[in-house]
Amino acid sequence: MNYVFEVRREELPQVLDYYEGFQRESEQSHILAFFQTEGVTCTVFTSLKVMLQGEEAYEDYLMFSSIFGFTPVSKEAKSIVQPTSKTTRFLDENVVGSDEVGTGDFFGPVVVTSAYVTKEDKAFLQGLGVQDSKKISDDKILEIAPQIALRLAHKTLVLPNPKFNQLTQEGFNMNKIKAYLHNHAILKLLAEHPGTIDHIVIDEFCAPNLYFSYLEGRDVAKNITFMQKAEDQVLAVAAASILARERFLLEMEQLSKQYGIVLPKGAGIAVDLIGKRIALEKGFEIFNSIAKTNFKNLEKIKGMM
Repeated sequence: MNYVFEVRREELPQVLDYYEGFQRESEQSHILAFFQTEGVTCTVFTSLKVMLQGEEAYEDYLMFSSIFGFTPVSKEAKSIVQPTSKTTRFLDENVVGSDEVGTGDFFGPVVVTSAYVTKEDKAFLQGLGVQDSKKISDDKILEIAPQIALRLAHKTLVLPNPKFNQLTQEGFNMNKIKAYLHNHAILKLLAEHPGTIDHIVIDEFCAPNLYFSYLEGRDVAKNITFMQKAEDQVLAVAAASILARERFLLEMEQLSKQYGIVLPKGAGIAVDLIGKRIALEKGFEIFNSIAKTNFKNLEKIKGMM
């Protein structure tokens, strides 16, 4: 069970001081502090939300409700976590699921994540409400992805825009790029967990024979199940989609800070309008560093000048 509450900035030291001595490192930029005691895991987000988990979490939650004056939910309340996942395939087996994010976005990288979900991870992920990342808000993804990352073995590969553009100029299409990334991430997990994985599932983006033809001559993971809408059916793919989405969001945030402009997601008219502004202020060369230059958006932006 998770218990979440929000504090004001001036109240934050009371939480940090209470768990002093139990802090653990976290590489996630949206996590301000992470603590782990014998009975409680406390995650403090940069949004100033605090999430408590563990056998003794409710006792600490009640304590903080008294300190900060918010109304606590009951321990039995189901509204804290809604297990909304409808994933039903391979629930009693150990599965590697792989999914990608960013392939439909003009700005930002392509991100592929492969996640290893064991039978013992099922209840944990369902408790978080893990499902297809496209059905979860970005705020929720940024909240639950760090918990998933701490629990699951996973590999995330980020293909930055300059490398993506180089590959497309060399003749790679999007599906070939995705095949390379998925295969590489899956092989890394297979190497670390030999003989323990029952199924490998990829959210199908091309025919299986094409997938393997893209990888001809390379070391290739075999016995893959290709499944359309796999993130709706397989918990491991849903978890992978959330981890990939989180990384994409963080990469977009970093690019926006680096170039001093908020880069929109997708490939719609808002992207074209921001692209025109970027071109006027910084020139067209910058797009090689922040965008996928083979998208039609670039020609549309040029036509607006």
